[in-house]
Parts: sequence; structure tokens; C-alpha cells
Amino acid sequence: MGRKTFRASDVMSTTPSQPHEREVSAADATVEVVGGSTTAVGRGGAPQIGADGLAAGTVVDATYRVLGPLGHGGMGVVLLARDLKLERDVALKLVRPEFVLRETTRARLLSEARAMARVHHENVVEVYAFGEIGDVPYIVMEYVPGQTVALWLRTFTDRDALPPIDEALGILDQVCRGVAAIHAAGTVHRDLKPSNVLVGTAFRVAVADLGLARVVERTEAERGMTVGTPGYIAPEILTGSAVEPDAVQRADVYSLGVMAFELLTGIRPFDTSDVKELLTQPIDRAPPTPSDVRPELPSAFDAVVLTAMARDPAVRTPTAAAFRRALLEARDSVPGTQRPLRILVADDDDDFRALITETIRHAFPGAVVVAVGDGDAALAACDARRPDLAIIDLKMPGLNGVELTMAIRASDEGARVPILVVTAHGGAPDWRLLSSLGADGFLVKPIDPFALVALARRTLRESLPPPAKSRRESMREP
Repeated sequence: MGRKTFRASDVMSTTPSQPHEREVSAADATVEVVGGSTTAVGRGGAPQIGADGLAAGTVVDATYRVLGPLGHGGMGVVLLARDLKLERDVALKLVRPEFVLRETTRARLLSEARAMARVHHENVVEVYAFGEIGDVPYIVMEYVPGQTVALWLRTFTDRDALPPIDEALGILDQVCRGVAAIHAAGTVHRDLKPSNVLVGTAFRVAVADLGLARVVERTEAERGMTVGTPGYIAPEILTGSAVEPDAVQRADVYSLGVMAFELLTGIRPFDTSDVKELLTQPIDRAPPTPSDVRPELPSAFDAVVLTAMARDPAVRTPTAAAFRRALLEARDSVPGTQRPLRILVADDDDDFRALITETIRHAFPGAVVVAVGDGDAALAACDARRPDLAIIDLKMPGLNGVELTMAIRASDEGARVPILVVTAHGGAPDWRLLSSLGADGFLVKPIDPFALVALARRTLRESLPPPAKSRRESMREP
């Protein structure tokens, strides 16, 4: 099939564009009650849908009370709502009616919602329910408080910094696992990009909006439009080429490759603000080599990322799971990363200990995490084998945080162990004492996972010897 001719208006993104994203927490949202009552709408009702969707305080189908907007996109608006029956916050996505004018299209949307609801994986935003208010379909999804990967990436690019490679790999590892689960359920995403991936509590990464682009694509095909986000759309989608059924999922792998390039280098492979160029460059040009864009990036990642972005789907990395394995193998092949980190977590609160353990495992793929519930067990673990990092509670049975810090620092091996102390009750006097004893960081509960990971990475960078340089890196030096 020949190449399509594109206009900027011919390409649709099914999720919020990055400049318009905004993060809203339940604590920041307000419920407006007028005259002591709220507006209730349900199937057959006539909701007043404005730029921000439904007004705060509106109750949908006697179940979901709208708290406020979360974001806007080509398909509609996403709202933060409260499930009054199950007493939990949810994300309520209203689909613009023009996408589902035909009954057949509405049936497809329901079918896709059912397919999405079959995906149960920690790295995929879960779909709870599907319904309609008047002519407006809505989907109720899991609410993941946090930020999108796009906003996470912007915290570095806004200050001309590059994302830490291990953090980027930690995100990509979870995204690949989520996409693999979507594919295993028999569906595809079709609009993978950083603003479609959420980073939540305990550094949990979750893919959002799965399957929705597929429904919109069927509708928009009648108008000659291509659905997706310029810069992330696979070349075969742009050209309208015929794709074998068993290769359909490889369009998602291409998008994963673009995301990997962006997270590892800080820029997109085709970095232009011109929409037409974003639609033609993936067809006409090969992407640059990642390590040429970011010289300190190990060259082991070059072939992995570029194969995932191959223009020909037949030679592209076949699955999300295969791409994940290739990334992990590339990381393991880099000198200085052969030995996995050993991290000790000591806290008598079972839930908090589990939270910290999961945060560390997600942020440091391959790390060996030793989790214990008291200070005596923590010291025994340190004596058995020196950890690369210790995260300990200030107040716990056996040795408390101060005593454990003193005991670890008393040995020659323990003198080199970075120690982060966390507590729900400590203050400045505790930190001064711990600092004088040699603790490297002090965090107060509830802990921001991003702050914990950032502090852990900083202390590890200061304590671990720099990785050995590869032959290629040595050749680059003058």
C-alpha cells in the first residue's frame, strides 16, 4: 500500500497531551454542594459536560461522586471521583459522544472495556466498570495517585539534566511487564507514550488507557484518520501497510522502543515540533544511535533499543517480554553491574516494610533485598554479609535505629555501609545524633517514594566505586 498523505488534524492522541497535564490529589479536590444537595445523573440523564467534564459534586449512577478533573485528551476528559459504595477513589473517563455515534461502535467500546477488565496486573491500571450517562459512555478505572512518566522525565529535562539510567530502566522494566500482560489478554494498546504511563506509590509503574485507541482507530478509519501520538506511532501504521495478525502487537513494541530511547537519552529519537516531520521521519530516516546522543550510556543498549524501533515489523523485537529481557541483559553486560546490589530493610511495621521493599525492588531491578522486623535481626544480617545500603527504622524492637547505627559503624566493614534512617516520630535532635554517629540520611514517615529512591541513589553513588569503563568509553577519552 502506498504512503498516506497526512495533515496535523488527521492524527489523534487518545490521552492528554503533555502541556495540559495536571496532577490532582484527593486532598486537593473539593466537592461543591449547592443548597445542601448534589447533582445526580445516570443512564438516560442529561449531564452538563463542560471543558472539565462534570461539575464537582455530581453523582454518576448513584455511585461515583465527581471530585475534580485529572486531565484532558482527544477522547474526552478524565475525572477524579469517589466510589460511594466501595469507599475508594477512582478515575472516571468520559468518552466524547462523537466517537461512538454508531451503535456498532458503542458495542465495540463495550467489548474493549470487557477485554481491558480482564487484564489484572500490578503494572496495568485496572478497569472497574463501564456505563453511560445519556449519550456519553464512561469507564471507571483504578486511580493511581502520583505523576506520569512524562512529568517525571520533565523534572530532569527542565533543568538540563539526564534521567538516571537505573531509574529509567526500572520504569521500562515495569512498563514492559504491563504491556506483556495486555498482549497476553489478547488486546493491544496502540498509544503507548510517557504521558500514558503513571508512576505511583512505592515507585509502582502502571500503563493506562489500554485498548481505547483500538476502538477509536476503527471509528476514525472511516474518516481517513490515523490514531496515536506523533513520534510514537509505528511506521507500518503510518504507511497503512498490511500487517500479519501475529505481528500486530509489534506496533506496541515500537512505541516501547521510542519510550526507551527517550528515557535513556532525555530526548525523543525524532525530536521536532513539526507534526508533519514526526509523521514522515520514522518512515524516511533511521533513528540516531542512543549512545551517540548520550555518550555515557553503555553501548550495550544501542542494538536493543534500535531493534525495537526497526521499521520492518518482521525484524523488530517480537514481544514486550523479549524487549524487557534484552534490556535486562544489556544492563547485566555492562562492566560494574555484574554483582547485584544488596539492600537491608529493617522495620517492625509489616506494611511499611513491604512498601519500602517493593519501592527498592522496582527502583533497583535485580537488587537483593533483605527485609527484617527488628534491630537484632538487622545486625545479624549485616554481620553475615555486608549490605550496599541499609534502610532502618528509628524505633523498633531489639536494637533501635540509634543503637543499630552505632553497632554497624563499630566494625570496619560496617563503616562503609550507607545508612538511611526512617521514623514516624523523630525530629531534628534525632537527626543530629544520627548524623554524628555516621548515618547518611534521615526521612520522616509517611515517606515519598521518589524522595527515598533519590536519596538511596545519591548515597549509593557516593559509596560505590565507579563502574569500570568499557573499551568504547575509554577510546572516547582524549
